Amino acid sequence: MRITLSATVKQYINVEPNTRVNLAGFEGDKIKEKVTITSLEEQLFKITDITSDIEDKIKYKLKTIEKGKKYSLEISNRSSQEGKFRGKIELKTNSEKKPLVVIYVHSKLAEEVSMKPRSVSFGTIDTSEENFDKMSFIKRIVLRDVRGNGLTIKKIKTSSDWITTETRTRKEGKILAIIVTLDKDKLPKGRFEEKIKIRTNYKKEYLEVDVKGEVI
Repeated sequence: MRITLSATVKQYINVEPNTRVNLAGFEGDKIKEKVTITSLEEQLFKITDITSDIEDKIKYKLKTIEKGKKYSLEISNRSSQEGKFRGKIELKTNSEKKPLVVIYVHSKLAEEVSMKPRSVSFGTIDTSEENFDKMSFIKRIVLRDVRGNGLTIKKIKTSSDWITTETRTRKEGKILAIIVTLDKDKLPKGRFEEKIKIRTNYKKEYLEVDVKGEVI
């Protein structure tokens, strides 16, 4: 003998597509996601209050779809800077069986361009060495196209005229290499801390690379 038992667990309030919202994208993006909150009870349904522990990081807007029955909640990120955070939105309701609905929010904005290294050091450069005239002082900076829309370099600025740069492209624009060379004939004596500023087609701000060393 076989006895089969089946049952349906009825929700009081349904949240679609999920009670977890993921605001994922790249830095600079404005991301919006929407959830729909529907009451499955017979009584009139009201959302009486909304609070969040990440008010400084997100914006949200509640709209009525069907009065006393269905609502939509639109959630978007306030900041478009690279980084990640998590938190929650709490909706208080007039439902005796479900007085609180919690929406969990996760956000991650990835960098559009990765750059390594962000600082280069030439160490100690001794101009008294016998083979100094034959020496070359070269470093490499690699930029990778994380977003994948085609990376190009708009402009490169160096803080001193004895720092020169050359751009090389690999893998159909997905990887760019910047060759940094010091002009040994113009090197000033003493410690130096200079900068290279790189502007790409993605970023309005310059990417900055520190250039350090000492000439004796």
